[in-house]
Amino acid sequence: MPLHEDLGPNLMATVMATGMLAFTTMGLRVYTRITKRNWGIEDWIMSIGCLPMLVLSVVTVIGSCHGIGAKDSTLARPGNQRYVESAYFWFFLYQIFYCISIIFVKLSIALMLNRIAGNKKIFVYANYGIMVLCVSANLAAALYIIFQCKPVEAAWRADLMAEGGYCESPVYLQSIYYFDSSVNIFTDWASALMPIALLWNVQMNRNTKISVAGILGLGIFTSVSGLVRMKYTVHLTSKTDYLYGLANIIIWGYAEPALGMLVGNIATLRPLFRHALNLGSEDSGLAGSKYIPGGTVDPSRAHPYKSFDHDYELGTVVPNQEGNVLSTQIKGGRSSESSDNESQKQILEKCDKYHPESKEIVVINQVDINVSHS
Repeated sequence: MPLHEDLGPNLMATVMATGMLAFTTMGLRVYTRITKRNWGIEDWIMSIGCLPMLVLSVVTVIGSCHGIGAKDSTLARPGNQRYVESAYFWFFLYQIFYCISIIFVKLSIALMLNRIAGNKKIFVYANYGIMVLCVSANLAAALYIIFQCKPVEAAWRADLMAEGGYCESPVYLQSIYYFDSSVNIFTDWASALMPIALLWNVQMNRNTKISVAGILGLGIFTSVSGLVRMKYTVHLTSKTDYLYGLANIIIWGYAEPALGMLVGNIATLRPLFRHALNLGSEDSGLAGSKYIPGGTVDPSRAHPYKSFDHDYELGTVVPNQEGNVLSTQIKGGRSSESSDNESQKQILEKCDKYHPESKEIVVINQVDINVSHS
């Protein structure tokens, strides 16, 4: 019979809620990328990261039913002491798969930002630095957690400790937690704020700005979960209610990779948002006709496609010889396979290449019609 008391139910509910959101948005991401024919390396990384994330979710839920979150008074009841060893075992697995999961999530987000940055080398190199820092810190933490005890099983088996097993002081594990959390918080903020610098001089309509601000806000909230976890890290050296204190560490620790996956997935769902919430529609995107060569847009010549249509996407940015502006063409037909990410990347590249002093971007609707006579 499982031991599911004190903070155990809170732990299970939190993991199931945040995990469900993360994996649901992952499914939407796969659908969007495949239908838009824009599957990239960051999508492979996030997909592979779903495996350790799924194991992390299962391990945490099982641990919540086997002693994690229980107070000493609950464990002291007859028959409940057997859950202590089980709780230590599931916590041991949680720590390892936490480190593995967050590596894949952060790598995917960094690679997605690199795709948008294009040839802006300062951002690309900064992202490579973030990736190296994240992988090295979390990999080192995972290796320490695995080999902190000799033999390894002594991390959860008290009988081996009585037979001469050895484990490092909990103070060292606490220090590893503080360092790892600090690195993850730094990389969270760096990844969340980088798109602001990338798109600083790019004009966006109001709806698009709102959607970008929301995504950035979620990214910053991911770092907040790391900050809260640092508050509870002190329980790693607690002499009383140790398993009860672990529950809060796990709750906020699990939220980091789960929310990171959620943010990384939402950033790829713009076509779905545009369809459901009318983001980036003609109403707001083409209202400023003063940027169109000629000054006006003929409504009769607007493209006939719906906002979520597989047959059109943003094309490449090309220089306009009539003025000091840039234009992006929207073409119909299956041959136009560039996605929103590619469009953003190309806008940034062309702005720097052709008119570094210009801050204006023009969107022109163009429909190519081929008529054949039989």
